[in-house]
Amino acid sequence: MSALPVAATSSLYRGLDAACAIPDLQAVIEHAIRNRPRTLQKAIGPSSLGSECDRCLIEELAGLAEPEDIAAWLPTLGVALGEWLEGVVIKHLMTTGSDRYIPEGRVTVGYVGGVEIGGNTDVFDTWTGTVIDYKLIGTTTLRKMHKQGASTTYKRQVQVYGKGWEDAGFVVKSVAVWGLPRNGFTIGSGYVHQEPYDRATAEATIARADMFARAISHFGAEQVLEKAGPHSGTEFHCPDPKAEEKAAKQLDGLLPTTPSATGAGPNAA
Repeated sequence: MSALPVAATSSLYRGLDAACAIPDLQAVIEHAIRNRPRTLQKAIGPSSLGSECDRCLIEELAGLAEPEDIAAWLPTLGVALGEWLEGVVIKHLMTTGSDRYIPEGRVTVGYVGGVEIGGNTDVFDTWTGTVIDYKLIGTTTLRKMHKQGASTTYKRQVQVYGKGWEDAGFVVKSVAVWGLPRNGFTIGSGYVHQEPYDRATAEATIARADMFARAISHFGAEQVLEKAGPHSGTEFHCPDPKAEEKAAKQLDGLLPTTPSATGAGPNAA
């Protein structure tokens, strides 16, 4: 974009207090974050079906997991990186004339509670039949992935996307979760989990979500949640039960106990 002529730029000055420059711009950015399509999305998407935490999945299926009224920054970084990477792949395809990659292709993965579930995948490599899902992750999660591999949630997610591409008529041979380092100096310091495509895993993932959705419809969300276990602490918005238990133990003994009706307190008769 070319710069504005000097005469035009000088006439734009409004005399506002310079202290409002950053807060005003921040408000513009936060408004964009809160109102991007993914933030406003109400229906569950394919990436949520593989949630390792039953309780998180039930809450999302029941529409109880409403997004907080905050402009979440870390997910926004992931979105921004995904959009940049999509541009990189599109430019490669245009300059080389290749038909190898399909960036941000939309697929339908199946039905949950009678509702069709569809979403976009990051990249599908048609030449190798590989579905690739980007994950922008921090140092702690990256270290954990190097030690333990990709989480069950991530594996289920990408297998479900694989089913979507297969159902669309493509050959799918493998799926990959690519953990991209948020704090790394090079992309090579990330982590790649790649495994053979397994339709049975994808179908089981969808069937589990469908079972919960039908139970919610029949019995109500409250009753289904009563039967579900506690949060596993494995998901992004999932409370860590161990942290809650630790906090409770730390408070134990610090709060004064209420004397019983028959206690021999200082004012007891």
